[in-house]
Amino acid sequence: MLVFSFATARAQQSTLSNVSFNPRCIAPDGHGNNFVVGSDSQSGIDVANVDSGGNVIATSSFRIASDATPAAAAVDPQGNLWIVGAAIFGTATNEPLVGMIAEVDSSGTKLLMANPFGGVDPKGYTRINTVAIDTNGNLYVGGYSFQSDFPLTAGAFMSQYGNTSPPAGCSWDGPPTYGFIAKLAQSTQKPYTLTYSTLLGSQQVPAGPCGFPPSTAVSALAVDANGVVTAAGTTEASNFPVTPGSYQSQYAGQTNDVDIFVTRLNAQGSALVWSTLLATAPTIASDNILLSGIALDSDSGGNVVLTGTTDAASIPVTAGALQPKFANPQGFQLGPINGFVAKVNATGSNLIFSTYYGIDDGLSAPRLDAQGNIWITGSVADQSGLVLHPNSLNLGGSLIAELAPDGSSVLFSELLSNGVAGQDLALNPDGSLLAVGTSANTVLNASTGFVLRLPRGAPSGISILSVADSAVNEVTGTVAPGEFLSIYGTGLGTTSEVGTQVSVDGILTPMLYASANQINVLAPYEIQAGKQVNIQLTTDAGSAQTGPLQVVPAQPGMFVVLNADGSVNSASHPAAPESVISIFVSGAGALSQALPDGTIAGSPAPVPALPVLVDISYTLPSTLVPILGVETVTPDYAGGVPGTVIDMLRVAVKLPAVLDTAWGSSVAVQVGDAKSATTPLYVSTSP
Repeated sequence: MLVFSFATARAQQSTLSNVSFNPRCIAPDGHGNNFVVGSDSQSGIDVANVDSGGNVIATSSFRIASDATPAAAAVDPQGNLWIVGAAIFGTATNEPLVGMIAEVDSSGTKLLMANPFGGVDPKGYTRINTVAIDTNGNLYVGGYSFQSDFPLTAGAFMSQYGNTSPPAGCSWDGPPTYGFIAKLAQSTQKPYTLTYSTLLGSQQVPAGPCGFPPSTAVSALAVDANGVVTAAGTTEASNFPVTPGSYQSQYAGQTNDVDIFVTRLNAQGSALVWSTLLATAPTIASDNILLSGIALDSDSGGNVVLTGTTDAASIPVTAGALQPKFANPQGFQLGPINGFVAKVNATGSNLIFSTYYGIDDGLSAPRLDAQGNIWITGSVADQSGLVLHPNSLNLGGSLIAELAPDGSSVLFSELLSNGVAGQDLALNPDGSLLAVGTSANTVLNASTGFVLRLPRGAPSGISILSVADSAVNEVTGTVAPGEFLSIYGTGLGTTSEVGTQVSVDGILTPMLYASANQINVLAPYEIQAGKQVNIQLTTDAGSAQTGPLQVVPAQPGMFVVLNADGSVNSASHPAAPESVISIFVSGAGALSQALPDGTIAGSPAPVPALPVLVDISYTLPSTLVPILGVETVTPDYAGGVPGTVIDMLRVAVKLPAVLDTAWGSSVAVQVGDAKSATTPLYVSTSP
């Protein structure tokens, strides 16, 4: 675990911690501390205990079962952490994937128990997506299952499967996929007892053409002080149970199109209080809606705020919406995914507001503050249509935003470096924010997660928010000799401030650019792989320092790909078949000859000490399924660029003939054992 403590010159402080797993969610303990829960590449469940200052004070990894995947977490009144998801608990070859419920002590370091939840039918599986805990410590879990022996209780709203028989001449592998909601009471005799368990979905699967019947899944739960549960999720069922007078009582799609539901059960789980659908008829054949989460406000018995994403204009939009139309700019090969935020009133009869919000790779569950303002975080793929607060920081694609309770305005927003936030967000009692994100770290062949604490509102004084590779604006927690680095934050300096200095472990670095929110520097070649280094920033107004960055031999990131004629490779300017392209790369590591930092390359220019290769992936047409392939090519040239700093690597490679008829291709550069992220490669195909 690496910890970045970013000091500020004045009162407000931000803290960025690095953890060696993929953060999935945050579970506040109600007293200012938070648990961050995620998973690593070895199917472990990872927990980081974060104090009120945003510092990671303990991390633990638990090997619970095979293929264990956490989905959500919550803290009970005793301060213990409950984690839900899915896992394979047995060792037999036909053991099914079932729900997972695990309890960790209040320190986040001791696993108290881990149990399966679901049936034993190997033809199906069960997955828990969400968990909520009431003031008495009762657990409420939701998800989906198509196990014929899934545990249900008598008197529950839907205590048995509907029609599980396929139409004549057809066959199914198991029963339909239903959502479920279960209430679990903690017990001294057992970890918990089943108070009620109900299915949720189509109570009668209609006869129709062969194919698997419509599916329903519970994605999010919220419970009020009376034990009344509100659930939300997605359904393909045209006869999903809805109540009279609900906002949308008719399924709007075609067969097996996805719709959103919001359903409130009574405290006994025996009947619906109300239930409504939400989405409109999709505008494309393949409509993909995902629900991120819900939250209950304190008005009129609990209005329901929900967030999610969709790849089609299928969400109803109310008057005065922040983003009234589905954003669909050019350049997305599979079409963009838009976020959305909506609020349903406490009786399910009216849509208080609904708006699209940005083009997102993902949008978090909503968090509400004491004023009912709606906080979200997400990974922004494109800023088209995104409404930001005036004077927002714009440093990358990690969004943090605060929306008014009626969705009419953005009260606060920041775009931080890619990967720093975007996965989940928590509001602390002192008004600070805690956000988590994840960034694929190809150098370490592992995933790196980030835990960022921000003061309420924009940081003041000198505040470093992240350090990223300049080529890809991706935060990794690692650095390579000679890498182009971008330091992001507030109060950092301007080009006129000659007193601004940046050093790495005391070694002054060449500065390429300086502004109040960004400074670009070159990592010294003197730093050694395997060591840890700190970056120090000093200005006339004060100073700041990052925590340790791990030094790696190389960390290639691609700035740009140029065609043979010097144009930027793009869909509108593809490379000619079998031509030579040039790739400009940061982070190639040590050079074959030692030269002072910031030296301008002559001719011949220096070359990297590590070998350089180019991986070109492609898709070829086929009468059955497309053929995927990769060619690893030794470049014609891999070295410095005369007339620019020695840190810039130019890689020239001739495109292989196989691309002449390919449907699509991409390129990545490998330096030593480290590989860059791939980027699309556009090539004119042969007639």
